Amino acid sequence: MGGIGYSLGISGDGDVDAARSAIWDYTKSFARWCTTSPVYEEVDDYLDDVRPENDPHQPGDTRMYWWLPDYAGCCVRSMLAWEHWCQLAAAIDWRFLVHRAERHGVRITQDRPTREDATSRFVVLRGYLWLIEDGRLTGDDKMLALDELTDEEAAVVEAARERCGCGVCTMLRPDPGVLDTLLGDLRGEDKDAAVQAGWYLARMTTTSPEALETLVRVGGSPMGCHFDDFSGPIERAAAALPGAWAQLMALAPGLNPDSRDLALQGLFRLYREPRRTEDECTAYRAALRAALDADGSDTAFYLLQELKD
Repeated sequence: MGGIGYSLGISGDGDVDAARSAIWDYTKSFARWCTTSPVYEEVDDYLDDVRPENDPHQPGDTRMYWWLPDYAGCCVRSMLAWEHWCQLAAAIDWRFLVHRAERHGVRITQDRPTREDATSRFVVLRGYLWLIEDGRLTGDDKMLALDELTDEEAAVVEAARERCGCGVCTMLRPDPGVLDTLLGDLRGEDKDAAVQAGWYLARMTTTSPEALETLVRVGGSPMGCHFDDFSGPIERAAAALPGAWAQLMALAPGLNPDSRDLALQGLFRLYREPRRTEDECTAYRAALRAALDADGSDTAFYLLQELKD
């Protein structure tokens, strides 16, 4: 039986098997957040008999592996889909993987991969996830020749050759309409849907000023979300959005205390950037002191303490 292994370079004398298990659990959750459609049921079922983290780590090996079998060629599509999502999870949520390894005494030594390193291409067609190959589409123990496609289907496949059509890629790129859908979820009355929308927005390659402001306002709304549900997504969305510094600095004074604190937290990562001018840094420190004086903001207090270190 053939297969492939996804691996990361490591050092240290910690528990590599525990680190591999923790990273695999995170990677599965990462992919499943973006692949909830029935289209992905077969790919998810592939894991029923697969434990990529179970083969014991060999002492002295400077890489840790997750092995994915192809079951005698019957599950090449699912095998490569999970490799693809391992690559994307590492590229997008690198620090989460590094943290999980470090908790078990393992240091990841290689550079962070990029989304472009995930080179396999997939397309959803006829209610099924296909691997795109030369001259054909491949599923698990099935194939579809390109000359059997309609002109419309062929155009979809060609587009997916350039921009992968799997759920993770289309959600986190994002494709047209995804951002509007998530903004609707943020503004709705379902707390869980709002938190989930924040998770997606934090990981997108691009977002919008409207999305950033909505995250800040919803995170501090009477819906009752926990600060941590939105502080991380706001920090990440702000870091990826040109103009976020000016937007949040202008927005913060007019917000309710909870939303203001989220805006100030989102600014903290931007404050650390070398390009911040002295005037900008002074204005941020003044905004923190104003929040502390206004209502004893815990967020402002702890951020000011961080700035003193």
